[in-house]
Amino acid sequence: MSQLDVLNLTPTHPLNPNYAFAKKRPISHLSAKANHGAPYMRDVTDILHQFVFSWNDKLAADARKLKRYYEQYRKGFFTYIDHEGGGREFVGRFSTPVEPSPLSHNHWSIQQIVFDEIPGLPMRNYPSDWAQDAIWELAVNDFGNRMVAAASGTWVLVADANAKTGFHFENAGIAITDTATYVYLGYGFQFWAPSGPAYGQAQLILDGAVIGTVDFYSAATKPSSALFTLKNVVAGQHVLSLQPLHTKNAASSGYTVLWDALWVMI
Repeated sequence: MSQLDVLNLTPTHPLNPNYAFAKKRPISHLSAKANHGAPYMRDVTDILHQFVFSWNDKLAADARKLKRYYEQYRKGFFTYIDHEGGGREFVGRFSTPVEPSPLSHNHWSIQQIVFDEIPGLPMRNYPSDWAQDAIWELAVNDFGNRMVAAASGTWVLVADANAKTGFHFENAGIAITDTATYVYLGYGFQFWAPSGPAYGQAQLILDGAVIGTVDFYSAATKPSSALFTLKNVVAGQHVLSLQPLHTKNAASSGYTVLWDALWVMI
């Protein structure tokens, strides 16, 4: 499988670049500012990470290998490991030609080669350093905009000191056709919400497929925490939905379900 073809297996591998400049998430959205009110934006593409590589003073054999990577994977992809960035892996291909320049006999320089991550591809190892690489996608953003779409049913915005932003969306949990939806750009995610003695259960649906159940019950009210984690999600734009099941823990006194926040790997 192509994702198993690694450009630079170790930090000292000959094909590990001398310089790798990462451009985190190039502009992928349109933003606008109304005459009155907060600015808003929407994603219009799933552009992800881009690197610019340079290799200095490489042997002819190494230069040929780099050129082969460009030619071989023009219609495919391979894995690049960002060793300087903690060993995180990216799947993509060179989007500019590899053209070595001679330095001296048998010594070559390869400069300013662009590596583009390609969305939607399987990975050898998915990113998992939440503390370093994840961002918050909140139910209500810093401008007060509601970010969760009530695709069907009634989802009420409720003040809650236990939520990440002081608010959460909630649904009575009775109608199993009710759905709240969020579109995000990235890899895997953690679903965060408060829990308590009067809450029920709901299912999470990612890109149209059921991926698991969230149980919002706890014996005592608890602040927002990760109630569901899914790591192995291919990079791209994803639609996540929450749908009540009208089920609950036997000890729970109610069926209410909540949407508070996502912690999304980017």
